[in-house]
Amino acid sequence: MKLTEIKSKLKNLENNQEKKQNKNQPAINLGFKLSLDLISPIVVSTLIGLGIDKIFFTKPVFFLIFLLLGIITGFFNIFKSVNKLK
Repeated sequence: MKLTEIKSKLKNLENNQEKKQNKNQPAINLGFKLSLDLISPIVVSTLIGLGIDKIFFTKPVFFLIFLLLGIITGFFNIFKSVNKLK
């Protein structure tokens, strides 16, 4: 075998490996996007509710309200993302 043949085969193997990795990448990106779409509104709204409760000395009232709003928003974001895929 010549050196040029070995180099060409090595490049072909590297290209095939990159193609295999790129095929899995969109699924990973979609998974991260969906998980962030669900978790981030819940975390942010919970923190807002806890902050308002601390300011007004109302223990669980605003925490529960904003937690519920965060959960609804998270599922609505997932619903919108899944509809965009179709």
